[in-house]
Amino acid sequence: MRRPSLAALAWKGAGNLPAQLDSFIGRRQDMVDLKQAMSSSRLITLVGPGGVGKTRLALQAAAESQRAFKYGAWFVDISAVYEDELLIPTIAEALGLQSRSSRWAPAVLSDQLAGRAMLLVLDNCEYLVHSCAVLVDTLLKACPELKVVATSRQPLEVSGERILRVQPLSVPEPSERVTSVSAVERFDAGRLFVDRAKAAEPRFMVTDENAGAIAELCRRLDGLPLALELAAARVRHLSPQRILERLDERYELLRRDSRATTPRQRSVVSLIAWSYDLCSPEERTLWARLTVFSGSFSVHAAESVCSGDGLSQQNVLDVLARLVDKSIVATQWHAGDVRYRMLETIRDFGREQLVDSAAELTFRRRHRDFFRDVVVESYPVWFSATELQCLSWIRAERDNLRAAVDFSLDDPVDERAAVVLGTALGGEALLTGLLQEGRHWMDRVVKAVREPSVGRATLLWINGRCAAEQGETQAAEQLLGEAVRLAEILNDRHEQAMATTYLGVSRMARGATSEAVDLYDQALELVRDIDDPMARAVTLPRKGVAMYHLGHTAEGMTLCRDAIAISDEHQEQWHNAEALSELANLCWLEQQIGEASSLATEALRINQRFRNARGIVQCIETLAWVAASRNENERAARLLGAADALWRSTDASLPALAAENHDRSAAQARRALGERKYAEAHRAGGESSTSENVAFALREEPSAGDEDARPRGPHLTRREREIMDLLVAGATNREIAAKLVISPRTVEGHVVNLLGKLGFSSRVQVAAWAAEQQARHSHS
Repeated sequence: MRRPSLAALAWKGAGNLPAQLDSFIGRRQDMVDLKQAMSSSRLITLVGPGGVGKTRLALQAAAESQRAFKYGAWFVDISAVYEDELLIPTIAEALGLQSRSSRWAPAVLSDQLAGRAMLLVLDNCEYLVHSCAVLVDTLLKACPELKVVATSRQPLEVSGERILRVQPLSVPEPSERVTSVSAVERFDAGRLFVDRAKAAEPRFMVTDENAGAIAELCRRLDGLPLALELAAARVRHLSPQRILERLDERYELLRRDSRATTPRQRSVVSLIAWSYDLCSPEERTLWARLTVFSGSFSVHAAESVCSGDGLSQQNVLDVLARLVDKSIVATQWHAGDVRYRMLETIRDFGREQLVDSAAELTFRRRHRDFFRDVVVESYPVWFSATELQCLSWIRAERDNLRAAVDFSLDDPVDERAAVVLGTALGGEALLTGLLQEGRHWMDRVVKAVREPSVGRATLLWINGRCAAEQGETQAAEQLLGEAVRLAEILNDRHEQAMATTYLGVSRMARGATSEAVDLYDQALELVRDIDDPMARAVTLPRKGVAMYHLGHTAEGMTLCRDAIAISDEHQEQWHNAEALSELANLCWLEQQIGEASSLATEALRINQRFRNARGIVQCIETLAWVAASRNENERAARLLGAADALWRSTDASLPALAAENHDRSAAQARRALGERKYAEAHRAGGESSTSENVAFALREEPSAGDEDARPRGPHLTRREREIMDLLVAGATNREIAAKLVISPRTVEGHVVNLLGKLGFSSRVQVAAWAAEQQARHSHS
């Protein structure tokens, strides 16, 4: 039995481990134990309380071990997933896998991963511990070369699980007197505190005078990395002695009020509470309100959702920058933009404050309304030059859209918002191939919100098309038929035309070509006298293919060209790629090999930008036929190998007509090369990554990097460099503002951008990095 390939994984042999921006301190024995466990066990669960450093340890071990796994090491954070049904789609998405099956069952994922030597790191399994246990058990039984490292606050209780309990970092014994720099650095907690303190304040130094306070601080914080890092952030304002005094006050107060809480838990909560107390009223307010976001968020979303009632929209960026500076909020670089997120422990504390203020419902509704409004505003531009930008926004905000849909379904005030929000997740499913992810939400919304609306019609046809892509013809036609009827009742000809066209696609897949043409004609008639380029661009190439196969060759090709012209006129790309791909196939059938190659190449470039796995494999398939027609048999064999692997990894079935062309091209290449050479070339395509195969198909060198990765050499504007130079000199924001004759708020904005571009969480880290760069250049 042939196993599915992971060639669709973008970084075979490397994985997707997030870059670590700070040094890994201590845990030498933990690393030894973990690596030994990995050599003898296939499931290792790192167990320990929040903030103890489970994730950091797992990532470090994965980074040091990933070269031992042919298919690399992969990281999946489960903390933002609250529903069991989304666990497997979330993992599949992180691995770059897609499926057309009706449900992402554990067996589907295990079939995709079978026979692949890889390391999977599942982080924060305590949120869905039972589902994680079932999934991991299934994967390990079906995938003998897979190893899993899980982090959780409790064991998974799976057969063969090796449990490693992660302890806090080493601290001095209570009786040990620490009076020197060398003594501080003998224990891991002290080394971590000093490292993070220097990152926060480059001028910080350990002295014989403060060594004792540092040691006592590490003891009081029980060596918990999260607590130590929060405390280290305070050295910008306080000496270790003063930090210890303030911590003592807060700790003792908490101990009196909560004797049932363990000392270790008290130390973390007390430090977070102290950080909260040190914040200004505006900072506390924003901290609490930001907890309505799920995953990461943008500054625009924060300004829109969290402002009001004592916090002006104009002031949100200033306050957010201060929370970043205080290590309450972290920055990250995503697709060319700065985004923000909170650690779950810090988020939980802030959420308690929001609940206590009786404002949670208000700001969850504002969160829901913000994302609903953005989706409503962006729908008209889905057929335009900005559609890729819209898609990127949805990708970045998927966790927030999930949370907003979930909340809307439980909120009687406006459950209809779930319809609009569901179309965004469904639309992305169509564009990226994350069909099960989209259908999960659309199925829930369609069943829960039955009130007639244009949004419901949209949701129905998107859901219907997803069902058709997954091969569920009966379910697809039921959804599409309901969409047609509802749109007709509402007199919305665009939605009726879209649903009618995809109903035609379903009939075409069943072999009812003439019936499909009738439906395409109905769709085109609906938009004949209205301005609806999207409906025309969707319908024309599909009718063109149907007409071609009915023997109307010239008309079929002309219809495809008409669709391309419409997309070109509106600078639209997604539907353009579909029409280009369809026309490329028709040109190949007509022996117009040069034009078929040019069209398929152009479509492939577009699909690569959209990361559309199915579009990519269709183009590679066509280019394989082109190569065979040109007697480039070794090239054809490799492209066919790539296509075979991609079809299997996307769980999509090769259409019958395409399968005939595939087999014919393979037979020719096999005859020309001989079985051995054909098999070698075919295997090369099957074992290469998607990026490598796309580059080969385009006759280019593979490009390194990822759109979400922080650039190695970030581009800084002239103003950002001026501010960075002043940061190195130790200037405060107010001093920088006076020096450059700009407002402190503008300085804050530039500093936030610098943090995002450089991937740091503190402005002092920027200064330290810049000083290091200057020193490096001066010695080069």
